[in-house]
Amino acid sequence: MGVGGMSPKTSYPLEDLARGLDLHIRLTNERIDDELARIGRLRRARRQVELRMWRTSPLFCKPR
Repeated sequence: MGVGGMSPKTSYPLEDLARGLDLHIRLTNERIDDELARIGRLRRARRQVELRMWRTSPLFCKPR
């Protein structure tokens, strides 16, 4: 760090900036895809539990 908290290197080649942005976007997209897959698994599991509970519940608990 330079004086006043400024980095001595302030100019970066555009290729480095583009490469860094591409990496950030790719990692963010992967994280979003992982979260969407996790949410899908949770929703499916919840539906399966609800169906199993409905199937095994006594007749008086079921709507007619």
